[in-house]
Amino acid sequence: MTSRWCWALCGWLALGAGLTGCRARDADGVETEQADFGQPVLFTFGTIEGTELSSDTTRGRTTALLFVTTYDLPSQAEAQLLRDVLATHKPLANGAIVMMEPPHAAPLARVWADSISLKLPIAMASPALVAGESQLGKIVGVPTLVVLDRRGRLIARSEGAASREGIVQALARADAQ
Repeated sequence: MTSRWCWALCGWLALGAGLTGCRARDADGVETEQADFGQPVLFTFGTIEGTELSSDTTRGRTTALLFVTTYDLPSQAEAQLLRDVLATHKPLANGAIVMMEPPHAAPLARVWADSISLKLPIAMASPALVAGESQLGKIVGVPTLVVLDRRGRLIARSEGAASREGIVQALARADAQ
């Protein structure tokens, strides 16, 4: 199907379903929004430090949210990769880890983050997120990376391990918005 037909089909489906975009995977396996980015995504999570990670606290800067678990090795590797990419990314971008585990696992999340020298904010998933009822969409597996632009709009989503280049490109797309 030509890209013109894809855009027309995406637009028609978006209008019919009330959605703001259509998704496709790029060469690095990063799923990206292809149509209108729509309204900012709203979210709020409590962090293990007792602060809040939310659409309000991240707005104004590109944000990478990585959804992981403490017991998954690919999650650990992806968290370290995100940490390294964010350390050199220009302009500065927000990064945070969201643990897809119950709130009582917060002490384990702290030990997990310390063991891999991770200084990013660590949040615990809300019940709405776990149930797939948040504006961030259903997290069907870990690791899952979600990249938001500075206005809080979904720009990219990668389920499974993303490459360094895939993360860099997703952040660059968000910076360009």
